[in-house]
Amino acid sequence: MKDKKKTTRCQLAISHFDLHYKPVYDLQWPSVRAALLSKSKHCALINSFASDSKKIGMSLAELGAHDFIWTAREKFVNKQLKDDSYNTNASGTQVCPLYSFC
Repeated sequence: MKDKKKTTRCQLAISHFDLHYKPVYDLQWPSVRAALLSKSKHCALINSFASDSKKIGMSLAELGAHDFIWTAREKFVNKQLKDDSYNTNASGTQVCPLYSFC
């Protein structure tokens, strides 16, 4: 008698997803697949117009929350500075191409 490996329901579902969505998402499928298989992460968006938004932000930070948008902006600006990808205008001063981050 030949031993057959049993396919779990999860493996079967993943193979069906691969079969169907790989042609749909093409080169992006590995990233989409990894995101679907990753552990969920929760986030909160604080209303910056609320009177106590800073207090809420500090409370969340005390609970271990991270401001990932600020971190991403900081990394972006530092990369721009490192790469010296700023443009120079007619007067010789440097102008950031994405002025909202500067």
